[in-house]
Amino acid sequence: MGIGTTIRDFRKQRGLTLNELSNQLGISSSFLSAVERETKKPSVAMVRRLSNVLNISPTYLFGIGTEKVYGEKIQFIRRGRSLSIEELSELSGIPVEKIEAYENSTEEPDLETLDRLAEALSVTVRYFLEKSADTFSVGTRVRHEREKQGLTGVLLADKAGISPAMVSQVENDQAEPSLDTLENIAQALGVSVCYFLLEQEDVENLMSSLNSEVLSLLGDPRIQAVLRAVRDLEAGDLKFILNYIQFFRRNRSLLDK
Repeated sequence: MGIGTTIRDFRKQRGLTLNELSNQLGISSSFLSAVERETKKPSVAMVRRLSNVLNISPTYLFGIGTEKVYGEKIQFIRRGRSLSIEELSELSGIPVEKIEAYENSTEEPDLETLDRLAEALSVTVRYFLEKSADTFSVGTRVRHEREKQGLTGVLLADKAGISPAMVSQVENDQAEPSLDTLENIAQALGVSVCYFLLEQEDVENLMSSLNSEVLSLLGDPRIQAVLRAVRDLEAGDLKFILNYIQFFRRNRSLLDK
């Protein structure tokens, strides 16, 4: 199933007409129709806007790698909320046997079902569709991956079939590539195009910035349990915890007395 068909299916599941979605995206309905019929490709900017308007991950638009984690995530958050399957069924209006099938990954929930589960579990539907939310530009990702593979801009341009000037403009965020160009770059680098579109943190850089004692602590099961609990906190609760950490760091000497 192509990206146009996926966009159309999500639009209909959201109850949006072609005109309503095109107005929210700031494009003509005729262009959106062409994208859905896959006679035209969306721009990178349009993919990002679609992700925001439809509240889904760019990865999901491309149909890559998200469907396998539904069961694990549903089960994890249900247990984190101390809910039985029967209680979740009552809250969501979804039959017990369906929830069991989702958690066992023998069935895949549709978007409407995910919306109902998200509401019942007090999370956003993005919880099920993506992994993180830290922003890195397309250009930064292209340059990082190129340098990691030891390629010059000229070599990448040759492999991708584009000009070295275009590579330079993309990497310096001076030009936003078309989806075709981004797909060519992704293919040349041997990565998924979604790598450049997803909003996620560079974990390697983050881990390398941690001192050895902190890295050692991350292996402690108790610390891991805390991190699992923190990732599903509401915004207000997490803000309170972060404020307390800042308070502790500022007043550590007083607290030790």
